[in-house]
Amino acid sequence: MGGGFRELNVLLALIVLCGYFWWRNPGVFTKPANLAIIMRFIATFGILGIGEILVIITGGIDLSVGSMTALTGVSVAWLILKGALGIASFGVIPAIIVVLVLAAGVGLWHGFFVTRVNVPPFIITLGTWLMARGAAAYITRGYPVVFPSGHPFLVLGQEEFYSIPIMFIVLVIVALIVAFMLNLTTLGRHIYAVGGNIEAARVSGINVNRVRLFCYASSGVMAGITGILLASRLGQGTPVVGSAYELWAISATVIGGTSLFGGEGTVLGAVLGAAIMGVMQNGMVLINVSSYLQDIVLGTVLVIAVVYDTLRRRRRG
Repeated sequence: MGGGFRELNVLLALIVLCGYFWWRNPGVFTKPANLAIIMRFIATFGILGIGEILVIITGGIDLSVGSMTALTGVSVAWLILKGALGIASFGVIPAIIVVLVLAAGVGLWHGFFVTRVNVPPFIITLGTWLMARGAAAYITRGYPVVFPSGHPFLVLGQEEFYSIPIMFIVLVIVALIVAFMLNLTTLGRHIYAVGGNIEAARVSGINVNRVRLFCYASSGVMAGITGILLASRLGQGTPVVGSAYELWAISATVIGGTSLFGGEGTVLGAVLGAAIMGVMQNGMVLINVSSYLQDIVLGTVLVIAVVYDTLRRRRRG
């Protein structure tokens, strides 16, 4: 299931990275404002990564989370500020609930095609990636839906609690709930069983299709939570947000120890993977590394993580 030693390696790598960037720029790296930036980054890709691990553990993939982040952010802003279908503007809480239900519905859409129609997860989620991005642009006609200054919705993404961003607190709550589910419930054991050997899981009486539907719906909800938080953080719902977020989310899970072959992965690993990416991205900005080189470095780290996982599986096999 997990891999505490692998997570320990990831934690040590994170500590080394923090020490290096602190050494290179001690006056800025540990400032509360900079740490808050890193924590918001970790929250964004940690929540998306948690959704991804549920799907990846079962042997699937979800490429739609970046576009779903844009669509749900636009949708929540539109519902709160403009209403929909002739209905008066929603309150903050009702709008959030409606958007999360929408996101879960998209996840169930993915699960239906994967489990009932046998469409490869790559294909159906790639289709949604295109449709969600187009829908976000169509709803707004390409223009952002901007919240007025001081709107209560902005608390989620912009406020802090004792110097800890509310976004990061949401990540911690989500991580604890999903970790409890994966490690201490029958459903969690079934998720790992499906990823380990889907036919054996089916023969043992596990409702494989229901488990996979749950995982895809959960991934949709995580994308919805992220879209809501980003709309609050930016003060607007915009269709251009979320570009390549699916790649960052998958990278966070792989760096954190989730196997792309299925059957392995932990919430802690996904969060630590997001933390490594957040510290690297922030630190390289602080030491003035070219943005082009940043992509090369992050891509190299991802390739190393995937190759390591492949070789580790081959040795065990």
